[in-house]
Amino acid sequence: MKHSIGRNILLSALAVITLLSLFTLIKQGRNFIGTSYFDSDAFGWQLSEFESSIVPVVLAVPDKEEVKKKITVTPAEIEEYRYRYGDLQSQLDSIMNQYLSGTGEVTTEAAIAERDKKLADITKNFADDSYVEQKIRAEKEAQVDAYYKSIEHAKNDLLSQKEDFVYDLKNVETGEHFTNGEMNSKNAFKKEYSSKYGYLKERTVYQQVDDSWLVSDTMGNPFARFEGTIAIPESSILNGPRAHEYKYFLSNQRKFYSVLFVGILATVAFTLLWRKNNETFRNKSREEKYRKLPIDLKLAFFLLSILLTITTTSFLGEFVISNDYDMQIITFIFAVVFTGLTLYQWKWMRAGLGTVDWKRSLIYSWGKSLEGLFLKRSIGIQTLLMLIVVFFWGAGTLLVLMQPIALIIWIPATLFIGVPVLVVSLSRMAYLNRLIAKTEEMAKGVIGSEIDVRGKSPIAQHATNLNELRDRIKSSHSEQAKSERLKTELITNVSHDLRTPLTSIITYTDLLKNPSITDEERASYIAILDKKSMRLKTLIEDLFEVSKMASGNIELDRRKVDLTQLLQQAIAEHQEDINKSGLEYRVVIGTKPIMSYVDGQKWWRVLDNLIINTLKYALPNTRVYINLDQVDGEAVFVIKNIAKYELGNDVNELTERFKRADTSRHTDGSGLGLAIAQSIVDLHGGSLKMEVDGDLFKVTVKITVI
Repeated sequence: MKHSIGRNILLSALAVITLLSLFTLIKQGRNFIGTSYFDSDAFGWQLSEFESSIVPVVLAVPDKEEVKKKITVTPAEIEEYRYRYGDLQSQLDSIMNQYLSGTGEVTTEAAIAERDKKLADITKNFADDSYVEQKIRAEKEAQVDAYYKSIEHAKNDLLSQKEDFVYDLKNVETGEHFTNGEMNSKNAFKKEYSSKYGYLKERTVYQQVDDSWLVSDTMGNPFARFEGTIAIPESSILNGPRAHEYKYFLSNQRKFYSVLFVGILATVAFTLLWRKNNETFRNKSREEKYRKLPIDLKLAFFLLSILLTITTTSFLGEFVISNDYDMQIITFIFAVVFTGLTLYQWKWMRAGLGTVDWKRSLIYSWGKSLEGLFLKRSIGIQTLLMLIVVFFWGAGTLLVLMQPIALIIWIPATLFIGVPVLVVSLSRMAYLNRLIAKTEEMAKGVIGSEIDVRGKSPIAQHATNLNELRDRIKSSHSEQAKSERLKTELITNVSHDLRTPLTSIITYTDLLKNPSITDEERASYIAILDKKSMRLKTLIEDLFEVSKMASGNIELDRRKVDLTQLLQQAIAEHQEDINKSGLEYRVVIGTKPIMSYVDGQKWWRVLDNLIINTLKYALPNTRVYINLDQVDGEAVFVIKNIAKYELGNDVNELTERFKRADTSRHTDGSGLGLAIAQSIVDLHGGSLKMEVDGDLFKVTVKITVI
């Protein structure tokens, strides 16, 4: 017994070595048989990358203005530009809605002029192809400018990453000479370019610039050809930057031939031993248990063992190349085990092929069990009853034709059994057809009216489920429409709020270029530039902060903080603005400290934003009430004021980014204050609730106290 197990292990090990050599030959043969390092895929890829990159970034950098002249605009691009934000009417309606105030009218002449300018621009987009073409051309020219800014960086990267490539090349057309070092006779690799061996030309290379793809051969000179030599010095592979790769290739090549040689010996040994000892894989007791298994299960186990043998042997080849000796041993053991299982099953299956009983297979038994399966038992029973009635009805009709006396039984049976069953069945089918039609309508996006629910049958239950699905789809459509509207408003508001200070900066920068302005005017312009720059900086910082908070990509430095003292500091910070505002602040804060674990800096931002909100949007000459108290284990901060602008009904929209009560956007706010406050409170696990009662605006913030 021990001798047979030893022989089986030996045969399995020889089979693994045979398979290993076969897989190694298949996978690595083309890389190592009759090849050198410079024939390898790794070096070929590096050379190809160098050839494809050196022409456009070093040898034949195209003229920027010539590239711009080659820019074309297709009709498809014009159509895409026109309908990028919807059709003409939807774009016009969007612009009209953006300039409506809470009263439904445009409030200023400047807003009317700006709106009309945008409407005229959109209308002209749909009327004049050349007008749209100019815009698209300008976008593409900007992409070209960005490409030329990056080309110098690409050149430096190429020459630094491929520093051991030496080239001596000449432009065939212009005679211009390019070299990066002295070409000597001791080169490990050399490739020549000429009319005989082929010129070095610019290849099609795709460059990504600002999320757009440009084809570099349309930007350069497709007819530029270069002759000369690209080489790698012998010193580079002996002790230079390429020495490690070269020695690694030679080492793997030696391993490859060693594996092949050992594999040939193992194949011969396995063949001789298998002929004499293959019966040792029978193992009668285990074979009897194996034969009791269903045939499809035996096939599954056999295929699985083959798959595991191939997989582990393939991994073994990878570990042999990588010199991972620990993994070689572990993988070899697993490969021997799986190969042994495969050989055992091969002998057992061959011995039992003549007595296969397919009716004992799992597939056959599953098929038999599915024959009596009823997903809906009542429907199955009703269908079976209907088939029985139809069968006996047909048999009775045939019997009447043969024996007219059977009419005595056939007529009552038809009236009281056949017809009622037929009517009920047809009505159920009609009801089912209506449900199918409604389902198809819902699949096409048509919600339609609610489906009538009749009775308590499974079909009626299905109708109830469809009605619930209809309600969810209807609610989803409503939420989607709201989401699209808010997204459109967000894009418009971001564009407006960023463009307004930027336009002022550009305007006053141009004015400063005028040498005839006085020192007073220059100082005034610089002050305006400083104000607008700070405005733009604040807006961008707020946008980044609210984005980080919304994504959860922010950490809180929670500490024990006195919320009473923090609120007093926040109010004191704005005392000068409060005095100038014309508002009367009524502050009620207890003397007892209210302690909570919060990020003091972030929580101060919440209080600061809410106080600034009252300074900007409270109606002049009214009162602002601020209260902080501890109620039921929570710190409750309440601030309320009379709004300067009409707030509308949907209070939750005020926490949307760039949303303002001032829809004309004449105030200096970014529209991010409440959104930032909401995000900070949410990160702390607190709550921020807004309420509107007419013009009364109230914010309540709650946070757990210690």
